[in-house]
Amino acid sequence: MPPNNTFEETLERPLTVDDIEAAALKQPIEVTPPAKIIIDQALKERQDLADDNTQLQDELMELKSKLATKQELDALIKPYAGKAYWFMCAYCGTVAIILLLAGFKDVNGIPFTLSDSVLEFLVGSTATTVIGLVGMVLTGIFVGARK
Repeated sequence: MPPNNTFEETLERPLTVDDIEAAALKQPIEVTPPAKIIIDQALKERQDLADDNTQLQDELMELKSKLATKQELDALIKPYAGKAYWFMCAYCGTVAIILLLAGFKDVNGIPFTLSDSVLEFLVGSTATTVIGLVGMVLTGIFVGARK
């Protein structure tokens, strides 16, 4: 049977109170499982927040791009809307003068006659122009420019 040595006999020198106090500082700190779970959960939540932030930043960039596109479309539409309005006014005024001249048949000794089909065309095209222009203005002039 091997000799029964005590713990103190295996040491080079006997233990003191200072050795016991220093031993507590030299031991590794063990993390209990609940604390590790809390840290892992906090890291996961931080990653989720980072992902959400990235997604929101992408959405913000997309919205800024859509706003810039809308502003560009507004800048393009405005001059065309004014020009289309004045074209409609000039066209309708010209057709009105032609219809008045056709109604009097004789202007200062010059006979002015138009066939019924030409008068129907003028009246129909005027109505189409007015209705079409109002429709374009109400829908934003360019197809698909506005929802």
